[in-house]
Amino acid sequence: MKQENTISKPTFTTIFLSFLKLGLTAFGGPAMIPFIRSEVVDNKKWVSDEDFSAGTALAQIIPGATAMQVTAWAGLNTRGLAGSFVAYLGFGLPAFIMICALSAAYISLGNIPAIEAMFGGLKAVVTALVAHAAINFSLRYLSKNSAKLMAFAVGCWLAFKGNPITILIIMCALSALIFTDITGQKPREHSQVKYGLKGPVSLIAGAILILMILFITESRFFPLAFTMAKVDLFAFGGGYVSLPIMLHEVVNNYHWMTQSVFMDGIALGQITPGPVVMTSAFIGYFLDGVLGATIATISVFAPSFIIINLVAPFYERLRSCATLQRALYGSLISLVGLMAAMAGQFLLTIKPQISDIIILITAFILLRRKINIVIVVPCCALLSLLFGTIF
Repeated sequence: MKQENTISKPTFTTIFLSFLKLGLTAFGGPAMIPFIRSEVVDNKKWVSDEDFSAGTALAQIIPGATAMQVTAWAGLNTRGLAGSFVAYLGFGLPAFIMICALSAAYISLGNIPAIEAMFGGLKAVVTALVAHAAINFSLRYLSKNSAKLMAFAVGCWLAFKGNPITILIIMCALSALIFTDITGQKPREHSQVKYGLKGPVSLIAGAILILMILFITESRFFPLAFTMAKVDLFAFGGGYVSLPIMLHEVVNNYHWMTQSVFMDGIALGQITPGPVVMTSAFIGYFLDGVLGATIATISVFAPSFIIINLVAPFYERLRSCATLQRALYGSLISLVGLMAAMAGQFLLTIKPQISDIIILITAFILLRRKINIVIVVPCCALLSLLFGTIF
């Protein structure tokens, strides 16, 4: 008997509620993937283990937050494009609602001394988090001296206010030429997704039409929507890649907020479930309330959602393409340099006071000892409040 015949087809309501439950506890980004697998493969038996493994691999070679992409793939294999959208929506909705609520509180209470002290400490935590991620990525991807040199060049580029998208494209092209030892991977045995391209192509046409209308009407939302879509399109390697690009566009290019406020947005994203790219909701809310948050969030997730549904039928070709694998390695090298440079920039914003320095060192040590970020952030926030009442 074929395995496909044993896979059940749930209702859209069931899919939505199942992923909503996962979204409520979606801390740690890619760390959620085993929990998603447990739900859809082991518990619900909606997706075969082979298909889920294929989706996880695909999510790592296309742009976007990895956990969100895996969610979209699981929904696609369960009930097609509509199932993919419902799963995506359910998984991301809790984080969006929480970010909006916290953003409203941040704007209303930000001038209270205790709150200011807490966010001062959280900036130190964010700096430690970015530095921790940069170290982890460097240990994973910089095994070659040429890769280390390229990452250093990327870091210098960003440190001197260079456009991260430009250097990302350059490094992907160089990597495709340099790392000839990287080859395509052998195809896996799995029930290939056979859904058509009509739906994803229609979504592309609709997205372009909406952007054109916003541009022609000179809507104030066009720069926000276009910027967030651009961030998502170049976020190869997961959600963390989006942060340096966001920083450049939001702080250096458009001057929508200061770097300090941007760091506060990242901090809020770390105490809520969902991918780090959900910082976009904070940016949108800061600019234009709930409507701005909605537009920013849709724009930062729509491109990658469309892409995974569009390329799903061609997964095996992508996986076996050596040039693509080399270019992807270049994006991962760039990720290390971008994260290291951003950590350095954030470090310069930390106030040279004993309380923030203690929190920075404490958070970094805890993260290096593999203490869960869900524990580290609240504990350091409480420590910040304590220091704020003492000093």
